[in-house]
Amino acid sequence: MKVLEVLNTNRVDLALDVKTKEATIEQMAKLFAQENLLTDEKVFISSVLAREKHSTTGVGNGIAIPHGKSDVVKEPAIAFARLNNEIEWQSLDEKPVKIVVMLAIPDSQQGETHLSILSEIAIKLMDDDLVEKLKNATKEEEIVEILG
Repeated sequence: MKVLEVLNTNRVDLALDVKTKEATIEQMAKLFAQENLLTDEKVFISSVLAREKHSTTGVGNGIAIPHGKSDVVKEPAIAFARLNNEIEWQSLDEKPVKIVVMLAIPDSQQGETHLSILSEIAIKLMDDDLVEKLKNATKEEEIVEILG
């Protein structure tokens, strides 16, 4: 499964106004819920927060890739947010986060689907030029094109 198959402009927020990691996760979960991709938004949020307690998804370079695997997720999906303010995420490089790419994965697809999407996103986000484009994009379509 490719990123382009699970990301669309409805799940891109170029100016998410939040102050905490938890608020970021809650607001991004709403992007999935608005498209009827979750049967229970609260359960999904709990799965993402539980994953964060296990180990940080702040991968460095101002980026976090939180993800939740749950049976409340109907189909694999990605949401993207660029934050208005940098927020603390306990990142590996100890720097705050400005870009968040969140994955929602059904329990039934947690193996190969989860790993292939996560790996594709992680590889793309190691490209400094691509990250710079994400920081400067002005339209949701640009984000989908850059990550797709």
